[in-house]
Amino acid sequence: MKNLIIILVGILILSACSDFLEEKSQDEVIVSTVADYSQFLLGSAYGMPGYDVLYLLDDDVELDENLYYGDANNAYAVDYFGYFTWQPDMWERGMKIIDLYENVYSQLKGVNATLDGIDEAIGSEVEREYVKAEAYGLRGFYYYLLVNLYGEPYHYNKTSLGVPLKLTAGLVENGLVRNTVEEVYVQIVKDLKVSAELFEKNPKRVGNYRLNVTSVYILLSRVYLYMEQWENAVKAAGRAIETAEGLTNYTSISSSTFYMPTYAHSEVEWRYGNGQLKYGYVPSQELLSKYGDNDCRKKFWFNVGGKTTKKTPDYAEGMGPTNTLRISEAYLNRAEAYAQMDKTNEALADLNDLRRCRITGYEDISIENVTDLLDEVRWERRLELCYDEQRWFDLRRYGMPSISHKYKAKKVDSWLMFTLKEKDPLYTIPFSTTMIMNNNRLEQNVSAYEPERKGI
Repeated sequence: MKNLIIILVGILILSACSDFLEEKSQDEVIVSTVADYSQFLLGSAYGMPGYDVLYLLDDDVELDENLYYGDANNAYAVDYFGYFTWQPDMWERGMKIIDLYENVYSQLKGVNATLDGIDEAIGSEVEREYVKAEAYGLRGFYYYLLVNLYGEPYHYNKTSLGVPLKLTAGLVENGLVRNTVEEVYVQIVKDLKVSAELFEKNPKRVGNYRLNVTSVYILLSRVYLYMEQWENAVKAAGRAIETAEGLTNYTSISSSTFYMPTYAHSEVEWRYGNGQLKYGYVPSQELLSKYGDNDCRKKFWFNVGGKTTKKTPDYAEGMGPTNTLRISEAYLNRAEAYAQMDKTNEALADLNDLRRCRITGYEDISIENVTDLLDEVRWERRLELCYDEQRWFDLRRYGMPSISHKYKAKKVDSWLMFTLKEKDPLYTIPFSTTMIMNNNRLEQNVSAYEPERKGI
């Protein structure tokens, strides 16, 4: 490998694995130092545009007709109809948002290009290890997203097709076939463990919009939870908690000064994007009903609008980022894993620790029945992690239950009910036609051949 690497800028619009690094521009940047690679990684591999489609799929959001204007269509209801009603051709209709498959592989380009060249770059070994740790962590994170969108849930059918593993930036002539879900998970764990090992060698950094040692352990504990490797999930979550500064105590913060989690909050480990609920979409009443009156999240995260009982998250109104990785997740991951291991005392300890930092005047609870405890932990997970791109994935691993959305385009229309059946094929998202055309070896998911979903 030459010491001097030329990386093409403007190749970050992916047209699929078959032309993974096809030139899209004649602009070139010479990358020769570790610092160059660090900046390249920040610009080409970080950021989460287009991920706000995920909340449209789950049961934490609904449409509110009070936000519709007269007899006109609610533009966002129409634009996002395909996702909100789980249509098999969701990528082909309405709002042409960034294709998640295309977007994530575009970011993986930057990751792989960095890992291909960083060992030959000029610079200190400490900085090289930081850049490599970030790159491996990002690759693990992005494949976690991909396989949970386009592959079946791990515990349900890990031998089914996942997504293609592309681990270098080199050109591929004839496209790539899909690896199995299990193969992708093996690579995810491998990348996250390498990332953690590299981060562990050097002092922790925080507050720079990049991955760090704690955030990687949170992600690793999440992946182990999905794989139902309970002991590994406990260990990874425990290491995350050990390396963190601790939970932010919401009960000691004034609602007038609270701002959605920023690096000023001790529990925030990684801020990686911004997201908003589109106009007309609001938190579901089922979700809101589960926050108690003394729950600080209810007054910090939600506003009462006008004379209605509708509440809208602050971050849905653009007041702050939804995309944060917080240490609170590690407590929930570990609590769920403990409950699965019948370690009720340990699970309760984590659950109570989190709630004391969220609920004013909270008194510790005791639950002896493991099934009831698991339900309690999972509800707390829903309350704490709403709109953090996890509820849809949690529904998948909980057994893919039936959920429903009410839909109408105009205020004067009648509501139509669309239902995602239990274990519905659309719990595994189809690839867009464009991605199938660009990779002639990419096998489509069966969900693409489902009939159009009709409301009743």
